Amino acid sequence: MSELIEVALSVNRQQVKLRVPVGARLLDLLRDQLRLTGAKEGCGKGECGACSVILDGKLVASCLVMAYQADGSVVETVEGLAQGDRLHPLQEAFIEKGAVQCGACIPGMVMAGKALLEATPNPSPQEIRSGLAGNLCRCTGYAKIFDAVQAAVGLPRRAAVGVAPPPATPPYFRPRSLEEALEVLIQRAGEVRPVAGGTDLLVKAKDGLVDPSALFDLSLVPELQGIEERNAFLRLGAATTHAQLAASPLVARYVPALAQACALIGGPQIRNQGTLGGNLANGSPAADTAPPLYVSDALVEVVSVSSRREVPIAEFFTGPRQTVLTPDELIVAVRVPKRPGVRAAFVRLGQRQAQAISKVSVAVAMTFADGKPDWVRVALGAVAPTPIRAREAEKALLAGGPEALRAAREMVQAEVKPISDLRSTSAYRRVMAGVLLERAIRKLVES
Repeated sequence: MSELIEVALSVNRQQVKLRVPVGARLLDLLRDQLRLTGAKEGCGKGECGACSVILDGKLVASCLVMAYQADGSVVETVEGLAQGDRLHPLQEAFIEKGAVQCGACIPGMVMAGKALLEATPNPSPQEIRSGLAGNLCRCTGYAKIFDAVQAAVGLPRRAAVGVAPPPATPPYFRPRSLEEALEVLIQRAGEVRPVAGGTDLLVKAKDGLVDPSALFDLSLVPELQGIEERNAFLRLGAATTHAQLAASPLVARYVPALAQACALIGGPQIRNQGTLGGNLANGSPAADTAPPLYVSDALVEVVSVSSRREVPIAEFFTGPRQTVLTPDELIVAVRVPKRPGVRAAFVRLGQRQAQAISKVSVAVAMTFADGKPDWVRVALGAVAPTPIRAREAEKALLAGGPEALRAAREMVQAEVKPISDLRSTSAYRRVMAGVLLERAIRKLVES
């Protein structure tokens, strides 16, 4: 029998305390124990939005949240929107605009719309599309769904949805400090692995590749949080989410390519859950945050019980899904030098225009003096066993002149080492590395 742990949370204004299996997800808690079945088990991998709920004011995919990660939180599901017989204004808009269809996806759509309108009370049509981008409609009724959200703009907003109770989950599953987290790694060595956002590990759990009961959560560790200016550096906490990075004025100023990359990762649910440290620790050659950090000369802060070290980002990845991290180490933060006047751009190519793993990604950063580049960085993802710096392309761009862009394209195509896989061929990746480099440079110059 799976171990049971206690969780306490507020669900639709009602405080509840339950004992749940260690490996249970928030979706399981809602459906199986609380009988709140509006959130659906769709893909189980955070791709369809059918399980969307609002957790502490943020839209999330409840299939990618461990039940104990919601401990001490406020959860709102579609069942909590109506007050008695009175529907929420957004629910009424869905009915009036004919946006209620088969019912599989609509609860998630409604929750995505509510989260959007609370964050952006007067969204543009493009912001509505972006706010619903993590939700699939199996009945192809997107136009009516967009109309329903638009019709709800400006309607009265409801009061707060509840008060968070004190956390109940024991620290060995949700440590409250960095010291506690490192002790868990030592005391339960070989038994557990850390999880932050869970947007990759819980997908692997769905495929049977990871035991969800062997995870412990880092989201309450304060040392991993925050975006701060510190003298000559910008410090980005490892548990900072993609949504927080994309919205940060400091990141946009000093690491603009990272802000651009994070805005393109998944849909709102994934950006609200996925973290910078998790994206790096995952070790994927296609990690979208890696090229922007390469062109920023970033340092990765790594700690264990007995040591602390700073690893240049170019030395952090050692192979596909491999990094320099040892089993007793955690990423605490990423430090980025503040470079005045830096311009940067990130572009990527996927199987689709959005919400797809990159086939090729390119980040470029430059500073200028007298209208000419005096510092250049170029990095690429998904074109080698690890993310890479394109140093010869950098030299070509730094040399300047009318042939600089053509030379840089040729150089970058020679520097990449792509493979052929299910997503693309090596020949196509090589050609597109040059094409995307040119696009990134033009985007940078236009900025």
